This record gives sequence, structure tokens and C-alpha cells, in this order.
Amino acid sequence: MTVTKTRDISENFKASSLRIAFLIAVVGIFALQNPAFINGASILSVIQGMVFVGIAAVFLTILITSGEFDISVGANAALAGTLAAQYVVGGEGVADDRSPWSGLLVGIAVGTVIGLINAFVVLVGNVPSFIATIAMLFIAKSLATYLPGGKPIPGYRDSWEAAGINFRESFFLKNFSIIVLILMIVIGHIVLKRTHFGVVVSSIGSNKEAARTSGTQVKRVKTILFALTGAGAGLAGAVSVLHFGSIYFSLGQGWELTAIAAIVLGGTSLFGGKGSVIGLLFGLALMQTIASGMVAVGIDPWWQTVITGGIVLATLVVEQLRRKVT
Repeated sequence: MTVTKTRDISENFKASSLRIAFLIAVVGIFALQNPAFINGASILSVIQGMVFVGIAAVFLTILITSGEFDISVGANAALAGTLAAQYVVGGEGVADDRSPWSGLLVGIAVGTVIGLINAFVVLVGNVPSFIATIAMLFIAKSLATYLPGGKPIPGYRDSWEAAGINFRESFFLKNFSIIVLILMIVIGHIVLKRTHFGVVVSSIGSNKEAARTSGTQVKRVKTILFALTGAGAGLAGAVSVLHFGSIYFSLGQGWELTAIAAIVLGGTSLFGGKGSVIGLLFGLALMQTIASGMVAVGIDPWWQTVITGGIVLATLVVEQLRRKVT
């Protein structure tokens, strides 16, 4: 047991070192093309750009470790953010009696409900999670567009002023999204690597039938994971509204692909059984560095999309090859 643990630590250290070296190399390539890429503003832009997808991707990482998918996280965030903004702002301006913090609770609640619906369709309806959550993506995205009439919902920042809080002068509020991401990463890592629940999740992803035979209530565990993934996506949507002060239905577009690519780049297996929330942080940093770097060196926006898609495809191919080798 000790030898195996030592070997796993050594392999994780090597993998982490290679990922960090690769990230540094990518930063160096873009810095050679545009030295301004490594200034403070660019670094802050990279950090801020990975925050919202990251919040949504933490529990998605754990869900994928169990062998399931949720492709609806981006649309979930859009719908949750829309309903959170509508609740706080209301139809005729700011609702003074509604705390802006209540929008976070609404977002989490909406996301959790969507996650539970996904769980029901997958676990009771026996629909593959990939297909079921694609359907939910279309449903949630359509509702996020229809409910506000395809228009942005402004005025969320005004709710802070109505509550006597100056959002622009509050360090805590301006950096709230980053704080939430850090907390989510810490919680997700502890759940996956330091709890019995995390061991159960990994065992289900490795061999669902063996886990069921050993007495694990697989459906209950996966229901919890779908709910947590939905709640994380809902929180991401609500936090984005808080950060930007408004919401538009395009929120969350492409999050699912970015999240999955970041999750795989971070060392999580798409086939379940192996996951890393800390690795997710690296994957997010790499994806956002590449995205920001392409802007910094002036790559055409259309080609940026092609390159991002290529990265997603390459990560899937590498994951498949790695699975065959191991």
C-alpha cells in the first residue's frame, strides 16, 4: 500500500511538473510575440476569464470522475443567472426589499433543480447523460432567451446601492468571483481526495458494477453529483451577474466545451475513475492563457474559435490514447 501510494505521488508530481512547464512555454511563446502579454493587466484578465467557467466546472469534474457528463452547465448558468437577476431587479427596476445576495440563493436553487432533472432523466429514464444533458442545454438556453425577451437585464449593481453598499469601492465584492472560485476548488479537492465520498465516486467511475456489488448506492451518489454540478453552474451564473451587473442570454455559451477541455487537460479521465480538481485549475489557466494570448497577438476571431475547437479535439484524442496505454 505504501509503495503504491508513493508511486502515485511520484506520478502526480511528474504530471504536475510537465503541465506547469507546458503552461510556462505557452506564456513564453505569446510573450515573445507581444511582450505586453505578461503585464499585470493581462494576468488579471486571464484569472478573471477562467473564474466563471471554473466555478461551474469544479463539481462537473467530480461528476465526470463518476463516469457521467453534464453538457448543460453553460445553459444552466444562463438560466440561473437570468432568474436571479429577474428576482432581484424585478420588472420595474430595483426591488428595494430584495437583497442582492438573494440572487445567489436563487441561482443555486435553479441550478440544483436542473441538476436533479438531469439526474432523473439519466438514472430513472436510463438515458445516457451525454444525450440527456444536451437536451437540457437546449431547454435551458431557450428559456434563458425567452424569459427576458432576448434583452439584457441591467440594474443588478443598483441593488447594492439600494442596500447602502458601494460595489465599486468594495475590494471584497470586486473580487468576490475569484474568492468563490478558490473556495470551490478547495471544497472540491477535499471532497474528491480527502473524504470517503470521493473514494466512492472514483470507485463508481472505475467499475460501476463492482461498486454496486460492494453495497454502494450508485444512483444515490450520482443523484447527489448531478445536483451539486447543477448547483455549481447556477452559482456561476448568479456570480457572473453580480460581477458584471447585468446579464445577457449569451452567458455560458461554449462553457461546456471549455470546461471539458480544461478538465481533461487537468488529468481527469473522461471515462471515469480518475479526477483532479487541482488539475482543473491548470487546465483552466492553460485554456484562458491560450484564449487571451490569441487576442494579444492579433489572431483573427474566427481562427480563435477554430484553434479552441482543435484544442478540445486534441485533448479528447490524447485522453483516448492515454486510456489505451494504461
